[in-house]
Amino acid sequence: MPPRADTVTAQTPVALTHEPALVMGPPAETGVILIEDWGYTGLCARRSMRLLAERLAAAGYPVLRFDLPGMGASLRNPEEIDGLEQAATALDEAAEALSAAHACNRFIFSGLGLGALLALDRVARQPQSAAALILMAPPVSGRSWLRENQLNAAMIAERTGVSTPPVPGIAFHVAGIAMPEGLAGAIRSRRMTAQDIPASLPVLVMPRPGRTAEEDFASDLATTHAKATRLDFAGYDAMVTDPTLSQAPLDDLAGLALWLEQVLPAEPPARAAAPASPAILTAASFTEETVMLGRYGQMAGTWCKPVSQPETAGPVVLAFSAGGTPRTGWAHGMRDMARALAARGIASLRVDASDIGDSVAAPEGLYPVHYSAPQMQDVTDALDWLSARGYSQVIATGACSGAYLALRGAVADTRIKAAVCVNLQRLLWDRREDIADLLHFGHDDAAGYAGKLLDPDKLRKLFSGGVPVLRLLKYMAGRALQKAEEKTAPWAMGLTPSSRLQRQIAADLALVSGRDQTIDLIYSPNDPGLPYLEQALGPNGAKAASLPGVSVTFLETADHNLTPPAARAVWLAHLLKAAQPS
Repeated sequence: MPPRADTVTAQTPVALTHEPALVMGPPAETGVILIEDWGYTGLCARRSMRLLAERLAAAGYPVLRFDLPGMGASLRNPEEIDGLEQAATALDEAAEALSAAHACNRFIFSGLGLGALLALDRVARQPQSAAALILMAPPVSGRSWLRENQLNAAMIAERTGVSTPPVPGIAFHVAGIAMPEGLAGAIRSRRMTAQDIPASLPVLVMPRPGRTAEEDFASDLATTHAKATRLDFAGYDAMVTDPTLSQAPLDDLAGLALWLEQVLPAEPPARAAAPASPAILTAASFTEETVMLGRYGQMAGTWCKPVSQPETAGPVVLAFSAGGTPRTGWAHGMRDMARALAARGIASLRVDASDIGDSVAAPEGLYPVHYSAPQMQDVTDALDWLSARGYSQVIATGACSGAYLALRGAVADTRIKAAVCVNLQRLLWDRREDIADLLHFGHDDAAGYAGKLLDPDKLRKLFSGGVPVLRLLKYMAGRALQKAEEKTAPWAMGLTPSSRLQRQIAADLALVSGRDQTIDLIYSPNDPGLPYLEQALGPNGAKAASLPGVSVTFLETADHNLTPPAARAVWLAHLLKAAQPS
C-alpha cells in the first residue's frame, strides 16, 4: 500500500501559451521540470509522475509538470502536432514559468520516454540553464520507440475489440490517440548517444531491465561520463499496464529522489518569486482554467466555460474521471466533450478525485480510492465549488467508477438534477467485495483466466509469477459463491446481504425518481456492468420504464472505455438533452 501523507502538498496551476501546468514545492535556486511520455504511456504514468513531484517537493525542490502539446488539456489536438518543435517550445515556456513562479535560475530536466528525448534536446539547446538530467526509460532509438507504441496500439485494440481504420496523415492510433506522420517522422530519425550529454552534467539514466539498447546506453554513459549514474527502472512495466491498474514504482521514485538530494541538494532562491495569476487558456469557443478545490485544496479540476458566458448561471456539467484515468479521459474523450459543451453554451468542471491523476491524496483517503466512502466527500466538495459560483443545476456524469460517483452523488445531494452514467459497474457498492482484487482480477485480461485455463499463454503467465495464483483462485471462488447468493436476492425477502443490497438500490432509484431528478444509464455491448443492471432493473433494464426520470440506453458498437468517436457522440447528446429546460 502506498504511503499516505498526513498533510496535503499544495499545487499551483500555471498556464503556458497552449498548455496547462501544475507547480508544487517551495521556491528554490534550482527547479525540476518533469516531462511526461506521449499518449497511452503518459496516461498510465500520470499518477506516478505526480507522486514523484510530491516526493521531490517534500525534499525542497519546486517541481513543474505540464501537458505535452496535443496531450492532456493542451489547446492543440494530437493531429496538429507535426514535429518536436511544439514540444520544445512548450518546454522552454515551462522553464520560464517555473523561473517566474518559484525564482529558479537553473533546472533539472527529468523526462519519461519521449519526455527523456525532449529533456536531452533542451540540454543541448541551452546547456547553461541545466543543472542535471534524468532520463527515465530513454528512447535510445526513435524507431524502436515508435514500434513499441505500435505494438501497444495492437494489444489495446485486441483487448478492447476496437481498432481504428487508417487515416491520412496519421501513422497510428493508441487508445484513440493519434500519432501524426510528422511527429512520427521526427521521432523515427532520432537516436540517443552518450556523446549527446555534456560530460560535466550530472545525469541519472534509468533503463528498463531487459531492454538491451537502454542498458547499453546506460553502460556507455557510465564509462564516458564521471557524473553519470545508472538506476534500473524495475517498476516500469507495472506502471504502464493500464491507467487503473497502474502500480506506482515507489522504490524507483525514491531512488531517483535520493540521487538528486545527494548530487544537487535543494538551495533557497536568490530572488523573490512572482505572484501567482489565474491559469487560464483561451480558444475560439471556450476558456479553460486549471483550478484546485476540495476540503484540503487537494483536487485538481479543469473549469471549461463558453467564451461568451451568460450573466445568469444555467445548467453545468460535473464530470468525474473513470478508474485511474485522468480527467482528460480515455482518448481525450472528457476533454473534447467539455469543449463541445462550451461551444453550445454549457460550462463544465471535470475533476480528478483525490489520489487520481493530478489530485493528491486526502489524509483520510483509502487505497485503492475507487468506490470508497471518502470519495463521496470529493463529490460534495465539487458541488460546493460550483454552488459558490452560482451554479445550482448540476448534471453529474462519468464512466465506470466516475459513473458511480455521479449516481451516488444524485442519491445523496439534490443539487444534482441529472446523472448521466456510462458503463456503471455497480449501482451500490457491496462492502463484501475487495476493490483491490476486483481491479486486479475483474479486468479484461485477468478475468479471462477463468475461462481460458487451457490457453498455453495464460497458463505460462500464471505459473511464471505474472499472476498471483492463490489470490486469483480465492477471488474466483469468492465471486462464484457471491454470484450464487445474488441469484437468490429476489426471493430472499431481505434476509441475505444481496437481497438487502437490491432493496436499497430499488429504494434509491425510487427516491431520485420521486424527487424529479433524472438518471440516464448508458451501456456498451457486453459491458461487465450489465449483470448488475439486470439485478436492479431486470433484463435490458425493462423496469426503468416504471420509474419516471430513469432511462437505459444501449450503444450499438463500443468498448467499455468508449474508444469509438461515435459512442462518445452519444454520450455528448445525452448531456445536451439533460441540459435542456424540462
